[in-house]
Amino acid sequence: MSQPAPRHDQSGFVAIEWVAAIAMLLLPIVVLVASMPGWAERRHAATVAAREAARELVDSWPNGDPTSAVVVATDVAADHGIAASDIDVRVPSVGVVRGDEVVVEVVVTMPAIGVNGVSVGRWHYTARAARRIDDLRSR
Repeated sequence: MSQPAPRHDQSGFVAIEWVAAIAMLLLPIVVLVASMPGWAERRHAATVAAREAARELVDSWPNGDPTSAVVVATDVAADHGIAASDIDVRVPSVGVVRGDEVVVEVVVTMPAIGVNGVSVGRWHYTARAARRIDDLRSR
């Protein structure tokens, strides 16, 4: 009669694989998902700030002042919780004649990873708003 082959005890390997799977697969996904709402909020704030700054320039045409557009965009961003240091406002075009476009670009700094007030890395999102000056608008 032959003896059965000895069995190797493999207990403990599932626990190690489970911890490794959580650390390498699940945790990065959770951090990414937790960062996404902040990105959406900042993107929306930049879009609204650019739109309102462009509206300010069109409403005050032909005396539109780019510094007033910067102030409007910064105030709108502050109302949405974005610090003035995290925003950059550019006015490529203020519209010289009727039919021109007023263009405002708002660049906002996005945290690459932002969870519970802790942020690591960053990237920039640019929102661009263009409004046409009415062809029949009087000076």
